[in-house]
Amino acid sequence: MSIPGLGQITPQAAAATTVRTITLQQLWEWRFEVPRRSSGITVRLVTGTAERDGTPLALNRTYTFVRTKSKLLTWHGCTIEVNGDCDAYVAEYVAPEDSPSVSYLNLHFALKERRDHVLRMAGKRGVCGPRVMICGPKNSGKTSLARTLVAYATKMGAQPLVATVDPGEGLLSLPGTMSAAVFGTVMDVEDPAGGFGVRCTPSTGPSAVPVKLPIVYYFGREKVEDDGPFWRELVGKLAGSARVKVDEVDEVRCTGLVLDTPAVAANQGGIDILVHAASEFAVNVVVVLGSAGMNAELQRRLAHEKTRYGEPITVLLLDKSEGVAERDKAWMRGVGEEAIKEYFFGDSKRTLSPFTHSVTYEELTILKVPDESEYFEGQQVLIPAEISPEMSNWTLAVMDASVNDPPEVIRQAAILGFIAIADVDEERRRVKFLSPVSGRLGNRPLVWGRWPEPYINLVG
Repeated sequence: MSIPGLGQITPQAAAATTVRTITLQQLWEWRFEVPRRSSGITVRLVTGTAERDGTPLALNRTYTFVRTKSKLLTWHGCTIEVNGDCDAYVAEYVAPEDSPSVSYLNLHFALKERRDHVLRMAGKRGVCGPRVMICGPKNSGKTSLARTLVAYATKMGAQPLVATVDPGEGLLSLPGTMSAAVFGTVMDVEDPAGGFGVRCTPSTGPSAVPVKLPIVYYFGREKVEDDGPFWRELVGKLAGSARVKVDEVDEVRCTGLVLDTPAVAANQGGIDILVHAASEFAVNVVVVLGSAGMNAELQRRLAHEKTRYGEPITVLLLDKSEGVAERDKAWMRGVGEEAIKEYFFGDSKRTLSPFTHSVTYEELTILKVPDESEYFEGQQVLIPAEISPEMSNWTLAVMDASVNDPPEVIRQAAILGFIAIADVDEERRRVKFLSPVSGRLGNRPLVWGRWPEPYINLVG
């Protein structure tokens, strides 16, 4: 008998024979890459202090890292013990000003000053903490900086709202989505996504750190350019939901926002994308990583603009880290596959058991994101999908809407979760799918997007 998901969880690595000790001096970084098919490595902080994207490691605790490209930074020097094979090297900095991490820390303290100012004016309506947008070209370290700023803020008791308008990877969700969540607690150091992954959300299993509760919208495509008009609409929806979260909790309002953006070129189309996001989220601090051209264009476009609160907009250019890892198409596809697998089956430390459902064609209402050949400018709507074996291995979004709602309402609704199509039986007109919960879908419509791509080996 074939059991869906059997063999999907990589077993814990056996005791490795290659244990090595690495000593890092002040501001040095240990940069490492653990391949997707590897069983992972373990790292133990023996002496000193070290952090991963702002989140500190505890002394003498063993951490496991799998399927990731990352780094450990020490501010004062440390010794770590590494067990297992990976590609790694030490980045040495002679002077503090040579390390981009120093400028990132200075940015954190500048944001903290703004937050402290807002706290002193806590009784004044309409006063909000800094709203920071991080932008830059591909592989510039945007998401890593976002994680670092969030980690530093939460470490000091702040509660930032974190959002992404980049559908390529996903924040606390699967790729193809745009989401926002309040971060008020420590981030998961071992998470392959550095605390931004699906393992950090509610599930039917235990979690090493407090989970986050995101609001998620489904774009269903990999790139903004694949459907620019609808992306702009969805950014507006997400920004509106973010404002509600900010207004609900004073701590969140005083802390502000950290917004991650898609990688764009420094041309008019790319700058238009960033300016739109900045406007919708009322951004008053724009951080550009590693692109003087993008910085100049944003300075020109935003220099005389003000937010809806009447604030000027500050644009900063910071150096990108020389150690930013290249993430090609194959790697990002792998990231998507692993996120899907973790969503349904968990990982080696937390095994989940999805429910298998078998329903008739008539019990499902599936709409799909149009292909290019089916798309007409100005019609950002869904079209009915004919159930067929082509749907096998695809992940569909469960929308927080009714099957009786118009397509445009369904398209802009938040999502409740995902199901994975395991099999389509045309002869019996039945569909078998996996779901994290046991309940029926009821009158919830499903949306079939074009990203993430199907995970062929998900159900064995």
